[in-house]
Amino acid sequence: MSKKVQILMSSYNGEKFIRKQLDSIVGQDYEVSLLIRDDGSTDRTVDIIKEYCEKYDFIRLVEGQNIGVIKSFFELIRLSDDDMDYYSMADQDDIWFKDKIGRAVNVLDGMSKDKPCLYCGAQTLIDGEDNILQVKMLDVKFRPGFGNSLVENIATGCTCVINKALRDLAATYEPEHTIMHDWWLYMLASSMGEVYYDEKPVMYYRQHGNNTMGSRTNYIEEFKERFKRFSSNRGKLYNQMVSFSEKYMKSLSKNDAETLKIILNYRKDLGCRIWCIFSRKVYRQRMLDNLIFKILFFIDHI
Repeated sequence: MSKKVQILMSSYNGEKFIRKQLDSIVGQDYEVSLLIRDDGSTDRTVDIIKEYCEKYDFIRLVEGQNIGVIKSFFELIRLSDDDMDYYSMADQDDIWFKDKIGRAVNVLDGMSKDKPCLYCGAQTLIDGEDNILQVKMLDVKFRPGFGNSLVENIATGCTCVINKALRDLAATYEPEHTIMHDWWLYMLASSMGEVYYDEKPVMYYRQHGNNTMGSRTNYIEEFKERFKRFSSNRGKLYNQMVSFSEKYMKSLSKNDAETLKIILNYRKDLGCRIWCIFSRKVYRQRMLDNLIFKILFFIDHI
């Protein structure tokens, strides 16, 4: 029997690209339902979605006030149907491969049903004209883990598919501080359940404007740019860990709880700061990123 999958999409002023995304969802080779929450669009986004709602009975639209992408996705999780097996996150401007949902279901079917589980994966980057972007970065074998989730998010939201246990957990509590909803899901699943990262791209992920990645070939310039970007999040990462610890510290394993406590004390205790620098329990996936974060730990800039 096929598993029931609901896709959760937050839209906002997406008239330029949303048709392509909706077409790729309609074209999935796995039966799905789609719940869209519009976050107060002022262009033709809602009109376009309504056209698809009239044409396809498995698409439902909820019109909401503008509350921002993070709160919008948490609201979608709360509004999602309770009788689904799996829930998939979706942005409004990407293009999915037709087997995206089917591949995720095959993986999740082999994972725990009782623990919060998360499937996520790689993407092929495209620009605003659907041209594939050549990203010059060294390939890396992703190693999901709680120590990684504390300092890096590898679960790009539009690739995420979660089981009901993770959906139920996320629906009961919206953190005061989180950098993104998908990062929060990664923290939950990596600490209390299972995470699977699919190394094979599952979709075309659109980059446009200042969001374009991977254009630098000079590693010194790349280092400077990434250091500047990571430094700009000072305080946000720490506050996210505080929010997580306040709610879930007692639910963590002994090792994970110890790791989180040490990181939270790094500002006050030099020994904790040194531990963060040299420990392999806390890490980013790429060597350059990991080096930058160790430096940021050392200079008290997280």
